[in-house]
Amino acid sequence: MKIKSFVFVILFSGLSLAGFAQKGELSTAKSSYEKYEQLKSANSMLLGLPNLNIAKASIDKAVVHEKTMNDPTAWAYKALIYSDLAILDSVPATSKPLLTQAAAALTKAKELDKVGANKASLDKVSANLAQYDLNIGVKAYQNDKFEEAYTSFNNSLNYRPGDTTIMYYAGLSAVNAKNYKAGIAKYEDLIKTKFSANPQVYLDLSRLYSMQGDTAKAIQIASEGSIKYNNSALATQEIELSLMTGKQSEIISKIEAQALKDPKNKTLPFYLGIAYNSTNNDEKAIAAYKQALGIDPEYADANVNLGGLYLNNGIEIYNKANKLPQNKQKEYDEMMKKANGQFDVAFPLLEKAHKLSPKSKIALDNLKTYYIIKKNNAKVDEITKQISDLQ
Repeated sequence: MKIKSFVFVILFSGLSLAGFAQKGELSTAKSSYEKYEQLKSANSMLLGLPNLNIAKASIDKAVVHEKTMNDPTAWAYKALIYSDLAILDSVPATSKPLLTQAAAALTKAKELDKVGANKASLDKVSANLAQYDLNIGVKAYQNDKFEEAYTSFNNSLNYRPGDTTIMYYAGLSAVNAKNYKAGIAKYEDLIKTKFSANPQVYLDLSRLYSMQGDTAKAIQIASEGSIKYNNSALATQEIELSLMTGKQSEIISKIEAQALKDPKNKTLPFYLGIAYNSTNNDEKAIAAYKQALGIDPEYADANVNLGGLYLNNGIEIYNKANKLPQNKQKEYDEMMKKANGQFDVAFPLLEKAHKLSPKSKIALDNLKTYYIIKKNNAKVDEITKQISDLQ
């Protein structure tokens, strides 16, 4: 009886020691990982790497033993150790398997950890996994592999949802990959956040909608961003798109308001001139173009438009005069004098526009029209040749 009892005690003690040994592996994994972390924090990562490898060897044993295989802490540490090893490994062929195991361990740890005791560790694992894909994405982007970069940044967001910087990288990569639908979706998500670069995101998003032919949405986004951030680039985008789509009368008040905020911006009075000209308010259009030239006398487009406006006004008067009956000679003479006055005012602007933009067909066409009116055939032939040489 005594012998049998003694044998039983020995066997029982052996089982207890085996279980303790496996918990010892988990303890070793934890302590070794913590040593690695301390050295890493002290910028001695290479010195800490042996500790990380010891931690890996111990955790591999702990997660397969029956005493610790369902311990959430064991799986949390496996996820931590493997995710750190994946980040340190720059070779995809060997780092990706480590990453896969880290992700699987993270899932397992979350399933087992019903009370959230390992939340801090699991959050760190998620950050590591996000960082891994972020690194892959940055490298792909730098090598112009934009579709691959987009995929990697998207994967990173799975572990760090709502990270605005990664969202921006994903959107930028999608746009560069010409995956405009995905780019728009990412930028739409971004403008709902407080991302620091959102004024530029609004501008890019407006341009994307414009490229897709949705001008109404492009104007809406530009207007929303302009109001939200008081941003001149967005205000200009809204103005330009509105002018392009025939909304001149609707945008006049916004151009005037923006011009007051930015009085040195020559394009704003220029746009105002276009808007007023399109609504047949020549007096205000002329004043606006002159304001633009007051800011920059060498502004080619303003010279073109103002010269063209005077030229057209002169032509309109000239044509009306030629429709008068012969018995209205005095009225005809007065109208022709007025028309020639408009032509004389237009001429220096037309010449300057051509000088500033010698390859501008509009500037050449306007100048040619002037010389046709003045019956200067030599100049007409000269400019006709210049226009022909442009083609």
